[in-house]
Amino acid sequence: MTYFVLFLGLCFVLGVLAIASNPSPYSEQVGLVLASVAGCGWLLSLGVSFMSLLLFMVYLGGMSMDYVYTLSLVADLFQTLAGIGCYGVGLVLVLGEVY
Repeated sequence: MTYFVLFLGLCFVLGVLAIASNPSPYSEQVGLVLASVAGCGWLLSLGVSFMSLLLFMVYLGGMSMDYVYTLSLVADLFQTLAGIGCYGVGLVLVLGEVY
């Protein structure tokens, strides 16, 4: 049991390092899930099974889906291209009005 708790602690630290060191937000989600599972397993080993299950379901059920949805909105590949295109159309319209 001691080795299992040490393994969960190592997984938690590796998950936190994966969150802090990855530049890609998609890789950070893997670290968040790893740290969440390890933390809930750690609580489970302490005998707090209901709190562990509650945190696991709330985190992975709600917060993780919100995180992925936010990433899909923010990390759009064509977002900057659409912004440049809108500015270009606006510039043409303004210059057309002036001249």
